[in-house]
Amino acid sequence: MTISTSRRAFLAGAASLTVPLAFPAAAQMTQALTPELARWPETYLRLDADGAVTCILPTCEMGQGTHTGQAMILAEELGADWRTIRIEMPTQPSEPYRLPFGQMRSVGSYGIRYFHDPMRRAAAQMRMMLTQAAADRFGVPKHDLEARAGMILHAATSQAIPFSELVASARLLPVPAEPKLRPEAERMLTGTSVPRLDTPAKTRGEAIYAIDVTLHDMAYGAVRLAPVFIADVASLDASSVTDMPGVISVAQVPRGAVVVAETWWQAKQAADALDITFTETDDDVLDEQSLQARIVEGLDRVDVPMTLMRGDPQSVLDGTGTVIDADYAVPLLAHACMEPINCTARASENRTELWAGTQGHDWKRMMLERELGIPSDQLFINTTYLGGGFGRKTWHHDAVQAVLASRAAGGRPVKVIWTREDDTAFGMYRQTMQARFRGAVDADGHITAMTVRVAGPQMEAAIVQENNMDPFSLLGLVDQPYAVPNYSVDHAVVDIPVPLSAWRAIATSFTGYWMESFIDELAVAAGMDPLEFRLLNLPADSRARPVLERVAEMAGWNATAPQGVHRGVSVVGSYGSMVAQVAEIELVGDRVTVPRVFAAIDCGRAIHPGQVETQIQGSVIDALGPVLRAKITLENGAAMQSNFPDYPLIRMDEAPEVTVDIVDTGAPLGGVGEPGVPPLAGAVCNAVFAATGRRIRSLPLADHDLA
Repeated sequence: MTISTSRRAFLAGAASLTVPLAFPAAAQMTQALTPELARWPETYLRLDADGAVTCILPTCEMGQGTHTGQAMILAEELGADWRTIRIEMPTQPSEPYRLPFGQMRSVGSYGIRYFHDPMRRAAAQMRMMLTQAAADRFGVPKHDLEARAGMILHAATSQAIPFSELVASARLLPVPAEPKLRPEAERMLTGTSVPRLDTPAKTRGEAIYAIDVTLHDMAYGAVRLAPVFIADVASLDASSVTDMPGVISVAQVPRGAVVVAETWWQAKQAADALDITFTETDDDVLDEQSLQARIVEGLDRVDVPMTLMRGDPQSVLDGTGTVIDADYAVPLLAHACMEPINCTARASENRTELWAGTQGHDWKRMMLERELGIPSDQLFINTTYLGGGFGRKTWHHDAVQAVLASRAAGGRPVKVIWTREDDTAFGMYRQTMQARFRGAVDADGHITAMTVRVAGPQMEAAIVQENNMDPFSLLGLVDQPYAVPNYSVDHAVVDIPVPLSAWRAIATSFTGYWMESFIDELAVAAGMDPLEFRLLNLPADSRARPVLERVAEMAGWNATAPQGVHRGVSVVGSYGSMVAQVAEIELVGDRVTVPRVFAAIDCGRAIHPGQVETQIQGSVIDALGPVLRAKITLENGAAMQSNFPDYPLIRMDEAPEVTVDIVDTGAPLGGVGEPGVPPLAGAVCNAVFAATGRRIRSLPLADHDLA
């Protein structure tokens, strides 16, 4: 399958049929559910008396089309019109909605692959209950009936009963313990590209994002935050702005203050005028050069615990064969979501309510309880559409600020809105990291040994596993696809005074670039074509093979490239999917342009191929900005960049044509929203080498006068 670029409302009803979803344990995440798994009464698939189908699920919609995919899965299994299915999100995080790591978050490309099986199971349970109710009414065996288009059909008599007329009787029946799923031959909706459910509202300007929320008597908040990341408030004189137009109050918050006023512009003007000073820190003079020097020291440390050891790589590297050494580096990156950070809160003594476009429901819950003492049962989160997330909107700072602002305004609802400059300067960046690779190839082109030393911070200590295994730093290395008999990976942890956050594709956004660049270096050392070298060194059953072979066909890899066109290839597995890309670059003077990218993805069954296409296309465009120019650098302990002029994203005339092919190998469901990011940097940099003979071992290309 090849594709080229070219309110939520609860319905009142006299009766409703509710079916609890069953959720797998972490180890069973990619397996079909079994009847023995517990069912959670807090999580329901609901069919109202008017026939409306509602699924209450914990994944937010931030442009990736997850809700449309979920609706397709439910409608197909139930036999409903998928366009009538409504998706709602719970207002309180609880156990049934949590992912394997124990939190309700919309991250990790989990929306389809994690909830697919329990959604099918719940829909099958409802279908069987409706079918039994219809069988009782018709007086026929239930196997003579079919659920289709929102009705139970009896083909022999051409009679049909709408779901809505069966709700009252079906709800009295027991929930089937072992629901029978539809056979694959009857799955006629998933695998097709239907119009997205959110498109009409977004096209008409009716979709509600957090920044669109309007409440009665709502005030607005603007922030004034410490420029140095670990600084806090030293002094604050609220009276310096209380006489300014519209100002209601000033709330001190972590790292700064929120000024509350009748309009946001009044709040912003007052925040800028606020008499506030910040604490001095040991890192007030930290600059980019000294920050990177700290990390470089980690590359030479000898006291680093081994995370992965296979065979005896050092002995092989000290022996025969061609040995290549290479150091790589990536900078801090901001998320640059199109919708700025914002949150609305209405805080009273016994109830706190948020309106937020958030990926991190449980994180907000935990931090509001920890920092402000808000009990979980008194917190309610209304989730809106998100204007981009990419990991940035998993955090809590905006919610803490909005609650404190509401309290300072006497319980009035307050919408706190950050400027682009606030967000870019605040932190929560993708980590800056470095790596040292050493590898050997034999005369036949086989990789005989490789060592990888990573240096840089660990983002969240709580997720670090045995042997210093930090998935936010090392995924893409510990699970790289090549057959390397002697292989080691370790991580010299270097703490840095910068707030960090998961960024789209997290570790694989940089480990994929490192590994695929180094594989290309080894291919040159072996005197082999980069594609042939990869295929030679991949196991026979590797999922990387089919996508590499397909993307090579798509790009015409074995044919002579047009004059002035240079190609690079890369393949990276992440989030349960495997993606290969070929980037074609052209040089305009000394500047690299990327007019075309070819991508092949194995994500298991493609629930909505059109969404797979757009997610891969968006991933490529999102990844290209940091490859070419975008980066965060420090001076005097603060970020030097503030907005798009100095943190440039890809412009329309720079966006490549992206051709996508879906390769179905029968693998389990994988993610789609993030796996398109990791291969891009390696593919582009390998193409740069093909064009110029220069190896790009640090990003962005602008640092090498190439963009």
